[in-house]
Amino acid sequence: MTHATIDYIAQRTAEGKSEREIIRCLKRFAAREVFKIIQNPLPVNNGTGRLRQRRRTLAIPITTVATAHSRFPTSAYDVSRSGLDPDLAATYSRCLTDREQQSSSLSLADTA
Repeated sequence: MTHATIDYIAQRTAEGKSEREIIRCLKRFAAREVFKIIQNPLPVNNGTGRLRQRRRTLAIPITTVATAHSRFPTSAYDVSRSGLDPDLAATYSRCLTDREQQSSSLSLADTA
């Protein structure tokens, strides 16, 4: 339990509420908070939407990314679309950054 929950329980106990009433109040509070989040979801801005664009610019198939990270292609696809796994998204992004740097260094070597 969090400190806020413990403080809330102590406050309700001091008001003379029974344990059953306190639990009912906690459930109602949780339901209100969840309802607020459902009605007004926070925008997800973790940059994972650009992973797919970056991968396609580098002409890397999704199966290559998935195999490199020991994942199924569907999990790599999910990360590139929605960022469901932040650790995989960070690793995926670093991998793409490395590939971008390699391709830019190769193009510089070709012009020299």
